[in-house]
Amino acid sequence: MFRRRWAHPALLAIVAFAVAFVFVTWLIPDRPGSEDLPEFDQENVDERKQAFFDYLRPIVRYYNERIAEEREWLLDATESGPPNWLARRRLRELAERYRIDMESVGLEETIELLWRRVDTVPESLVLIQAAKESGWGRSRFAREGNALFGQRCYEEGCGIVPGARTEKSMFEVQSFETAAQSVESYIRNLNTHDRYIVMRRARHQLRQRGADVSGTELAAYLDDYSERGPAYVAEIQSMIRQNDLEANNRQSE
Repeated sequence: MFRRRWAHPALLAIVAFAVAFVFVTWLIPDRPGSEDLPEFDQENVDERKQAFFDYLRPIVRYYNERIAEEREWLLDATESGPPNWLARRRLRELAERYRIDMESVGLEETIELLWRRVDTVPESLVLIQAAKESGWGRSRFAREGNALFGQRCYEEGCGIVPGARTEKSMFEVQSFETAAQSVESYIRNLNTHDRYIVMRRARHQLRQRGADVSGTELAAYLDDYSERGPAYVAEIQSMIRQNDLEANNRQSE
């Protein structure tokens, strides 16, 4: 009697992986910022600035859109009463991503913290801080490690050692495989680090009032981003105004 022979489970797994790889590689477009960082070598300064903004803007919007989707889900899951077990599972995942110890602070405080952390960062602020910290994408750190925001790390080999670093200093400028990863890390840094608690509270209050959340407004709370403090804040705000980014790129997150 003829008996059908089924493929070995390992072979089926290999075929499934191959199909999935082809689907991801060919049918799903690469996220913006996964390619090599452009040279930004235009001789005209205005053209160079525009090229930098044009390159970075889709990356910023990509991550802000993802955060906006998470924030919309958070609203749906919590506005009509205590979340069900499935929603609590997703809340736990969000809490981990946004560096909240849900076991320690409890469900109610986790939701309150998420409301302040799961939020977009104004496009104007991201663009200008990247321009300032990376020399419009042409600094050594940007060229060698896609480091657009001057973020520091403290494990040996985690980034690029600054030439002017003192012997007692142990930090490096964190490097990334792509510019997209640098943008993602910067946004997560503003949304999770204790240094920016006041900024997040101010943003949350603006949201509650239905007011615009602008880069100029939030920059006022970033004096700890640089050792220059208030002078750094003033420069970032001035650069936003000079490049007319609030007028052209105001978002309604």
